[in-house]
Amino acid sequence: MVDTVSEGGAPRRGRFIVLEGLDASGKSTQVDRLAAWLETRGSHVHVTAEPTSGPIGSLIRQSFAGRVPLDDRVIAALFVADRIDHLTNARDGVLGFLERGIDVVSDRYVLSSLAYQSGDVGMEWVLHANEVATRLLRPDLTIYLDLPPAAALRRLETRRGIPDRFEELERLTRAYADYELAIEMLHEKDSIVRIAATGTPDEVAERVRAAVAGEL
Repeated sequence: MVDTVSEGGAPRRGRFIVLEGLDASGKSTQVDRLAAWLETRGSHVHVTAEPTSGPIGSLIRQSFAGRVPLDDRVIAALFVADRIDHLTNARDGVLGFLERGIDVVSDRYVLSSLAYQSGDVGMEWVLHANEVATRLLRPDLTIYLDLPPAAALRRLETRRGIPDRFEELERLTRAYADYELAIEMLHEKDSIVRIAATGTPDEVAERVRAAVAGEL
């Protein structure tokens, strides 16, 4: 069982675990499975995602669905604002959960912005714009679910609903390449583990659990 109390008797700081990858890589499924597994080991866990369900995140989602037309630079800036609110919001901010000893498992964080917004505004812009967030919090562990763009598109094509702006092969391929660049840039500062996202959800979940057990 995971010890949730520090040696001094106060709650230990929670751990911030992020799952990353292309759309359809299975992040949402694996976030839920990882959280459930951590709870069986004695952790208190909060599950979250970016963009958030808050007002800024909702605007981003509406833009992706084509309901609110926004310039790429505006979208990139909104992600920065949504992320800072995600961390600091007095009601459900990530930093608050961590301070109370609650582990946080997030579907996406800064690495996603580097992958998805760099093609529109440049990676250096994204890096500098997210410095406020990274100074506030870096993940204790990032798990990158590696799924080739063509495989991601096949999965997306089986889904129902309105596709968002990134659900086409060209943009997925560019995001995949930018993920590789971003991981190379951040690997000295952040603990990033690459896991194959192919196979059944159970197989991927086992790989995720093994990575968490080995790194934290």
